[in-house]
Amino acid sequence: MAKKTSIIDKLLPRKGDSGVELARKIVTMVCCVVLIASIAILAWYYIQQAKNQDRIDEQRKQHSTTAAITQVTTTAPSDESETTTAETEPPPLVVMDNMTGFVEDNPHTAGWITIPNTDVNNVVLQTEDNDYYLDKDFDGNYNIAGQLYIDFRCVANDYSANQSDNIIIYGHNQADGSMFGTLKKYKIKKDYTKNFDFYLENPTFTFGNLYEEYTYKIIGMFVIEVEPHQTRSGEIWDYHNYVNFTKKKPFDTFKENILARTAVNTGVDFNEDDKYITLSTCSNEFEPSRFVVIGRRVRDGESPEVDTSLAEINEDMLEPDYNFIYNQ
Repeated sequence: MAKKTSIIDKLLPRKGDSGVELARKIVTMVCCVVLIASIAILAWYYIQQAKNQDRIDEQRKQHSTTAAITQVTTTAPSDESETTTAETEPPPLVVMDNMTGFVEDNPHTAGWITIPNTDVNNVVLQTEDNDYYLDKDFDGNYNIAGQLYIDFRCVANDYSANQSDNIIIYGHNQADGSMFGTLKKYKIKKDYTKNFDFYLENPTFTFGNLYEEYTYKIIGMFVIEVEPHQTRSGEIWDYHNYVNFTKKKPFDTFKENILARTAVNTGVDFNEDDKYITLSTCSNEFEPSRFVVIGRRVRDGESPEVDTSLAEINEDMLEPDYNFIYNQ
């Protein structure tokens, strides 16, 4: 009777194995190690996603169930004869009730953003290092999803007049839809206009800093190159550097690029006196690429409603030169 061969004997190299048998066993062992490592990495990834989503759900519940927003008001002097410096100073900034707990838990808290009918309903952070929250969660622990965060150069939490002209918010394009993973619902290209209806139904989003909540009307959405070698001219529009409008970064250039690149002519007017938010995430057309959505803050006394009957697909939208990029 032939001696039975154990599984271990079939897998592990043994003295007397032929060259072919030895090679087969080594290849099998390597494949097993790769398979086990892949399963472990995949499991770790899904555990990270689950932990991230649980924390987001907790934060959303905390944000939505907190007491009503504290409003900043100015109280007129009781005696007209009183003349103090308080009459000329603005009222103090008071942290909104629904943000107080977040600030206590993490002093990097800068606000909260909500985009209707997407999974974007998150706390927004800001620190002096733009890379810090690329791979850390709200509590500072490693997480591949990172957090939504404001460019360190932007002033988001101050009186309105002192805030940056354009607040840049970054976030990962997560496959599970977290962070800015569902921002692509606004993505429209010349050969893909299906999402136009989504824009028509959701033409605004809200962002509140620590002191006040604002509504923004979307004025542009586009895919854009990141590196000079991705364009025939070797030039790119560095949208993320338009934090404040200056001679080097003029509003006219900002407006011209938005109107040229936007996939939708929204019909929403905007000018140099307005305040803006730019939402930036990775795109998947080529590496690296970005998908950008820009909103203009609703002005004092202006209706937050958007007349979407004025909106139309921009047939002349300036898109990346995909043929040039793909053939490099």
